[in-house]
Amino acid sequence: MSNTKKKKSSFLNLLKTINRPKYRDLDISTNNMNVNWEHIPELPLVGDTLTITGSTDPEAKVKVKVSFEKKVPVIDGKYEYNMDKVEIPDGPNKFTIKGRKAKDLSFSVKMFITYTRTFEANSDEAVYSEENVPSGKYDISIHGQAKEGEKEVTIYLEAAEIIDADNEGKFTYDYNTAALPAGDFNLLVGDSDRKITLSAAM
Repeated sequence: MSNTKKKKSSFLNLLKTINRPKYRDLDISTNNMNVNWEHIPELPLVGDTLTITGSTDPEAKVKVKVSFEKKVPVIDGKYEYNMDKVEIPDGPNKFTIKGRKAKDLSFSVKMFITYTRTFEANSDEAVYSEENVPSGKYDISIHGQAKEGEKEVTIYLEAAEIIDADNEGKFTYDYNTAALPAGDFNLLVGDSDRKITLSAAM
């Protein structure tokens, strides 16, 4: 590993260490916990803030997970997918990115410096996962080499975090959709999973 890569990796680890006292375990059990929720707007556009309100057990920890897939064209054997101004909220979080039909996957995020990690594919899929990324707005690039002969790579992205219900079991959560592509994405709240269609902004 080059000195530059070591510095980039150490920089993110330092930020995570500084923020560690705020974080809780993401492996929250939702067995036998009834979660009811709804969202507005019902027909969101890219850039809308999705407001999720619901109820569950008093003072429960509720996992919220957003996931989607995006097919990215391969040009000269390479693929790239960029997401600008991705908003990372304060608190415990976990991000998983997969590149299917890829030789490798590089994940670059611009913070104070540009942090990059590269992972080789295992069989047909390259995977990157990171927990407790410091809060902020980041420009993200997912890129790499496709498997030989492939015309597109499927990028799968999953983001999870924990929200708190109040002493009456009520919770509210706002999710900014600006970084999501138009199309379907899955939203999991507790153990309740729904597909939501995000239309292109007018």
